[in-house]
Amino acid sequence: MPGIEWSDEYRLGLPVMDKDHQELVDHCNDYLSAVENDATLLVLAGILGQLIMRTKAHFIAEERMLDRHGYPGLTQHKAEHDRLLILAETLKARFAEADDDDVAAHQLISETGEFMRHWLLDHIRVNDRPYRPFLRSLS
Repeated sequence: MPGIEWSDEYRLGLPVMDKDHQELVDHCNDYLSAVENDATLLVLAGILGQLIMRTKAHFIAEERMLDRHGYPGLTQHKAEHDRLLILAETLKARFAEADDDDVAAHQLISETGEFMRHWLLDHIRVNDRPYRPFLRSLS
């Protein structure tokens, strides 16, 4: 699975958020690289767990920032965060039940890789980008 390439297309112009997003991309790339190196399910689940932990911290920081500035779309934005975390936690739970030699495990590894390749960048483009003009208008 090829890695995720960060580009200016994903930059929000908010240094703290951009740094967080780049770190999350790095975590996703850690998973994708581990898959390429035939890591065990235990190792992959660990990387996914770290990504989930880091994502939760990022979402909390982002929600606090948006709340502090009175962002009108915060409720919807938080609901999207919650949806993504549920999806990620569901994948993590499936790792706990999988067996390294199981065909279903290979499907899970691939499915998780696709999730990682798409969720973050799609979230930045679709859900984070709309708050950028709002925050900039406050300056």
